[in-house]
Amino acid sequence: MSAAPRRQDGVAVITALLIVALATVLVAAAMSDFDLDLRRTEATLYSEQAQMYALGAEAWSIRILSEDAEDNSVDHPGEPWATDLPPLPIDGGAIDGGLEDLQGRFNLNNLVDANGEIDPAVVEQFQRLLESLDLDRRWAGLAADWIDTNIEPSFPDGAEDSTYLSQIPGYRTPNMPVTSVTELMSLPDMDKEAFDTLRPYITALPRGTPINVNTASAPVLASVSEDFSLSDATRVTEDRPEEGYEDLNELEEILPADRAVALGVSSRYFRLRVRVNIGSVDLAMYSLLERQGAGAIRPLLRSYGTD
Repeated sequence: MSAAPRRQDGVAVITALLIVALATVLVAAAMSDFDLDLRRTEATLYSEQAQMYALGAEAWSIRILSEDAEDNSVDHPGEPWATDLPPLPIDGGAIDGGLEDLQGRFNLNNLVDANGEIDPAVVEQFQRLLESLDLDRRWAGLAADWIDTNIEPSFPDGAEDSTYLSQIPGYRTPNMPVTSVTELMSLPDMDKEAFDTLRPYITALPRGTPINVNTASAPVLASVSEDFSLSDATRVTEDRPEEGYEDLNELEEILPADRAVALGVSSRYFRLRVRVNIGSVDLAMYSLLERQGAGAIRPLLRSYGTD
């Protein structure tokens, strides 16, 4: 046999091997794309399921709060709404969560009055809260200037655009009510450690909300007056009846008369925290709920992943 036919046979074999290799690569790529599409579809379905479970938990919370309003007008930690939901099994995962009374915290939007002007008494209240947590009291004035409607820095701790535009990157003050306490991270020198210390004691609600003495912590209660010590506030929290204080008259001998903000024994604003783990999806949802007259509840704000 001549060399030419043998060379042709070799070329044919190599060509066949190349075709097989190319086909293998194409099949592998197609399988990889199919597997990726399958995982994407699966993740989408799990995400939709997780969101439905979270909204179901919100509906359940609304029902609990509505029934609570029908039973009594006092809100305290011994009520059903205040019991955290332990991890419960669902098809393919688990769900857990709980409700928190946000009126047990200091409302940042109370720093300004109905006209958008700084309320000095409430600024002093915030200063006392900061001091009780060993934090810089000047953040009270900075937070008030962040919210108030004018563009003139207040004395001595205020700051407006001239301060923030010099930051890198620069930004402006919103001069309007805050919708998230995380806005405080924009204040000068407010680092994560300080914010994490302060965060459990503050909230961002519509202006004018009173503090619920049945759910407030001792540092928050102690901030209401310079004549109200942390030990006084601790006594209030430790002596709370199982059914909560029914009215402020029960605390008349303890609470100071010159309080910076109104106090109460009931609440309108609650935060739902729910986490759903299903398949490859881990979903966290936070929902701000407002309880209106006659027990009607409406969601004001939802956020996913972070509150």
